[in-house]
Amino acid sequence: MKTTDALAESLGVPESLIARLKATDRVVLVASNPNITRRHIRQAQITPRSLVFSFNKCRQLHKLPFDTSHYLVHRYGVRDKHYFGYPHKLRVRLFERFARDTTTLLLDGQAEPADGKHVYGIPMLGKLSLLENYPFDTLPERGGASTGFYMIALLAELKTALGLDFSMTLIGFTDGGGGRQWYGHAWAFERQMTARLNPEMIEVFPKKQT
Repeated sequence: MKTTDALAESLGVPESLIARLKATDRVVLVASNPNITRRHIRQAQITPRSLVFSFNKCRQLHKLPFDTSHYLVHRYGVRDKHYFGYPHKLRVRLFERFARDTTTLLLDGQAEPADGKHVYGIPMLGKLSLLENYPFDTLPERGGASTGFYMIALLAELKTALGLDFSMTLIGFTDGGGGRQWYGHAWAFERQMTARLNPEMIEVFPKKQT
């Protein structure tokens, strides 16, 4: 079992993230799925002890509770040369003001993360266990692991390496959700590998057309 500092260095993650994972019993990942409602959020039963991860433009923040720790995760877009959803727009900055605490994670890219409190850059590494057979060669040029799946793989890696005991709840990571509008990711592979972790799945489907 690796020590905390060695693992943090090898994966490029802040030690503060590992410390919080050690102290929690549950992480909740909220997909960039436009069909997520407040009912789905309530179903997740997020508590002050939970760690909540939102992705890219973080459109569901206004539905999430303030009284817990939030991670805002943004992927570097190679084509557009910027981080999706970062720097934060007004609605996200307002959430940061009222939430108990927030941390920003900037995934991949060569750009230096902007100076700021609780802002960390994290490289996207192919050596994570869930990424071992990722079909990179069959995807478009910009293809690779999606933002949400990379964090799932990273959290699973940290959990196994450190022998942690937190559970994982996924909101909106379901077929037919928002993910179909973005190409470049191996969605079937990502869902298959995620299922191996046996997370709690809160399914979210498109609203019925009338």
